[in-house]
Parts: sequence; C-alpha cells; structure tokens
Amino acid sequence: MHPTQPSQRIGIITSSAEKLADYFPTAAEPDFVPTEPPFCPDDQLLVEELRRRGHQVSAVVWGMEPSQLMDRFDILIIRSPWDYQDSDEQLQGFLDWLEQLAATDLVVENEPQVMLWLMDKRYLRDFAAVGVPIVPTQFIPVGESFDLESFVGRHGGTIIKPAVSAAGAGLEFLPDRQAAQAFQQEFVNRCQRGAQLVQPFLPEIQTNGEWSLVYFGGEYSHGIHKLPAGGQIMVHAERGGSLRFADPPGGVRDLGDRAASAVPRAFAHRGSSACGMLLYLRIDIIETATGCLLSECEGVEPELFFRARPRSAARFAELIERGIGRTVSGRSNSPQTVGE
Repeated sequence: MHPTQPSQRIGIITSSAEKLADYFPTAAEPDFVPTEPPFCPDDQLLVEELRRRGHQVSAVVWGMEPSQLMDRFDILIIRSPWDYQDSDEQLQGFLDWLEQLAATDLVVENEPQVMLWLMDKRYLRDFAAVGVPIVPTQFIPVGESFDLESFVGRHGGTIIKPAVSAAGAGLEFLPDRQAAQAFQQEFVNRCQRGAQLVQPFLPEIQTNGEWSLVYFGGEYSHGIHKLPAGGQIMVHAERGGSLRFADPPGGVRDLGDRAASAVPRAFAHRGSSACGMLLYLRIDIIETATGCLLSECEGVEPELFFRARPRSAARFAELIERGIGRTVSGRSNSPQTVGE
C-alpha cells in the first residue's frame, strides 16, 4: 500500500460456501480449491494481496441489507454471486438487490447500472450498433413467438440461451430440425418467462475454443484459452472443458481491445449517459472462418483468473487504491430494465 493510502474496509461479494462445490475443483485444475470459503480460490489471491497491503477484507454473501453494508464497508466489489441463477426467484432477488445498491451512496464495483445492463445478453445489440462484430443473434422478446425449425433449416445447428443467465445455464443445442421441432413448445414456455437468444451454432467452438481476455481499468491484463471436452460444445472447466493461460493471437487481442474501449459507447447506446471506466471486464471471443466475434462481455461475476499472470492481483489492488473505475452508486444513471 502507498504510504499515503489509508486502509480501506473492502467487502468481496460472493455466494454461499456450498455453491463453490459446483465450480471447484475441476478436472483441469484438481488442486485448485477454496481455502477460505466463501471466497472462491481465484478471488483468494486478490484477498491476500489486499490484506498484504493493509486493507480489511471480508466476504459478503449477496443480499445483505444495503443499510448494514454502508456502516461496514468503504467499497464493495462484486465477484462471485454465482447462485443468483439457481432459480427465477434468486435471479429476481439479485436484480432487486443491485437496484437497491444503485440507490445508495455505497461505492460499488462494477457500477450497478452497468452490471444491470451487462446481465442481459441483449447488450450485444449495443456493441453491434457501435461497430463491434458479435456472434450472429436473433433476440426474441418476452411473449413473442419464433419458429425454431425454420431457423435451423436456414442455419443448421442452433444455440438457444436465456437473455439473462451465466455459466451456460439454460443453454440448449439443437443439431437439426427434428430437435428444433421437439424443443419448440419448451421454447414457447421459456419466451413467456423471459427474453431469449437464438444463434447459429459456430462449429469453430469445438476446434478453436473460446478466448477470454481480462481487462483491469480498461487495460489488457491476461488471456485464457478454453476448449470443450471432446464431442462437447461448452468450454466451462466445471463442465469438463480445459484451459490454458496464454496471450491471444493478434486478431483476438485486437477485437478484445475494441470491445473493451467500446463499453462506454455501447452503454450510452441503450439510452443512458456514458459510464465511467470499469474496474474489471472479461471479453469472450470466438475465432471463426470469417473473423473474430464477440461472444460475451462479462462485467458482473466473471472468474478473472488472477492465477494466469503474476502480479495481476497486485495490479487490481492498485486500481482499487487509486479509485480507478470508482463510482458512487447513488449518483449514477437511472436503472436499466433487465429481462423484459
């Protein structure tokens, strides 16, 4: 810690310790396990760095009454509230809680209004509108109908995703028209509950995998290359995928930089005033035969893989101390509507 930097009371927002068993250990990293739950093992590296610098760091399970948090912490960092997707009730509770944080003077990273925007994958339209190439996507609003069989007939294999989900929850792969026809009624039911995304399946995900690029304070920090298990399509390590830590090829890095720098403009495209620089982002990119495409921009609860690069936790801690990306929630923009 800088000699003039006062000690801060930092709350790391997470979920229950029991939830960590869904993610750790993995076959890719069998020895990477929680040592101080409910901190996930990756965030533990950040926690230890912050404590080494003299800060007081505590785990906070999301949902705590904001008035109690205001008395206990100088800053909250949303990191691993991974159980919000376990039910519709949990999801709504998490969204409501972010709205409550946004209405206070708590310092929260990332900014709650930006997190609310990034929780709904329809943000991809906003990136496309400012010139960032995205995975081709049909956005199906709540209550509307859509003919999956016709889409599969035109595009072949198809991916279905809820607009609000994480870690692959709710993802459905339709390989052919027969599968589309069988899934149609379930899709109708899903559309009654929330907006959906329909995307052509990109076969390169099975051969090229997916790159995750981590940005701190708008600057590239490190990369992770993920591959699905043989015959599978999901790259998540907890679902059998593999990972390696490496800097991405030039085209992937270029798109990652473009997407990271485009966040304020994409956010403003939704009708909000421009957001400030975000403390952290993870940009997920797929290399295809026609070029690199943005798959997701994650700024709510992505694993940041501090273990991928020496001193990345120190860099993150330095940004916290300098107040990079810092926003007082109660002074930000009017709430975004998620999942409509």
